Amino acid sequence: MTDKAAHRALAAQFFNECWGLLDRKDRLPQDNLQMIHLAHASRLHWQFAGGAREWAIGEWQISRVHALLGQAEAALFHAQAALDLAGNGQCGPFLAASGHEGMARALRVAGRSGEVEGHLRAAATWLNQIEDAEDRAVVAADLAEAGQVLPAG
Repeated sequence: MTDKAAHRALAAQFFNECWGLLDRKDRLPQDNLQMIHLAHASRLHWQFAGGAREWAIGEWQISRVHALLGQAEAALFHAQAALDLAGNGQCGPFLAASGHEGMARALRVAGRSGEVEGHLRAAATWLNQIEDAEDRAVVAADLAEAGQVLPAG
């Protein structure tokens, strides 16, 4: 049986390794597969060591990975899970904004552009409630990028 501290350490490690692959411009196909596995592994470990906040972040990261890879159905599924966990603001405005940003990104990849703007607007509303300037800048950059994501292919 793995203890809570070990789950927490693995969740954080896998999240950060996944993020490193997300940022790489020269990813290979095997890196893409590794990125999927890392995102899911991180989320699974948070299931045992975290709460709604960590689960929402994990679902958001999984959605982002699948959106980046053009896997619309998986991106939408996990974006919805992130929104369900954080979209009503119970986990704070940062995660609510991120949840809507993730859904906008997934919808754009799915070719459902008519639904994107509503989520971008919702995210912008939550963005204005984020007090920490650095957190606000992170979400603002993600929102700018989410408005430009095109389906892979």
